[in-house]
Amino acid sequence: MPKNRSHGKIDKLPGEIKKAVENKLLEGYTYQDISDHLKTLGHDIHASSVHRYGKPFLKQFESVRMAKEFAQLLSEDNAERPTTELHEANNAIISQLLMEMLVDENKPVEEKLNAYRAIAELQTAQVKNERLKITSRKEAGTVKAAMNILKERVFKEIQDNHPDIVKAMIKIADEITAESGIV
Repeated sequence: MPKNRSHGKIDKLPGEIKKAVENKLLEGYTYQDISDHLKTLGHDIHASSVHRYGKPFLKQFESVRMAKEFAQLLSEDNAERPTTELHEANNAIISQLLMEMLVDENKPVEEKLNAYRAIAELQTAQVKNERLKITSRKEAGTVKAAMNILKERVFKEIQDNHPDIVKAMIKIADEITAESGIV
């Protein structure tokens, strides 16, 4: 089955002119302004053709822009945030874009099948992400428990003979715990 492709007038323009149209769309020019500009370049393209090209182009651009902003906000929110949360946010955004594509009746079946495959891959990645978080929590708990044992048992042994050393060691252990983000 052949792929459905866009065969609009804008798609048939030379690359540099098509890029100029896209830039004008992003700069907020009206479809009529862009149509008039194209006519000065010798391309008789009506504003409705610009609209048919511009509407999905701007929608896709806006989705990508929002995804970037969302990822940036997450990364700025907390520098200590585990990267697993960024992956979750990216998966959510990609899932949303894929679902939008799936409900688009103009998309060919082959593209929709590819989207279903991509969703399955995202789900697999999410399961691996959850396993990583669980393992990370277990390891953090193990380190915390080891530090507590060190504080309680070892420090009690030398407390009687060298109290200043014990205080220094407890301080160092607490600093390491705080720096590593172990709660």
